[in-house]
Amino acid sequence: MKKLGWIIPPLIVAINAALVLIHWSSLPETLPAHFDLQGHASGSISRNTLIYYPLIGVLIGLIAYYIRCRVDKKYFNEGLLILTSGIELIILSSTMVTLTTGTKPFFMLAEPIILVLALAAFIVCLVKSRHKTAN
Repeated sequence: MKKLGWIIPPLIVAINAALVLIHWSSLPETLPAHFDLQGHASGSISRNTLIYYPLIGVLIGLIAYYIRCRVDKKYFNEGLLILTSGIELIILSSTMVTLTTGTKPFFMLAEPIILVLALAAFIVCLVKSRHKTAN
């Protein structure tokens, strides 16, 4: 994957931040959180907590990009990009669950699916990277 692929994680973070900013004024001070599969809340968070979602995304993206700049292995870096993008999508999904107050089961189910797929792709890339190094 070309270096241009590294625009994906910041783009996801920007979408997350934009969603938070767009909905900010209409959000109550306390938001329902930790939803079950039926969409019922089992906890709550402060509206201010939503600010941290994009900030965590930025931090994860910066750490991944730093690692990418230090490790010069094609498949490892592709896997790292996939994993980072997956984590950013999970954070975005968490934002969507909170903003839709758990009424969209799609977003809740997306998180574990994205995590499994991103981890699997990362492991495949690590194996490819290790195999290329051994040859």
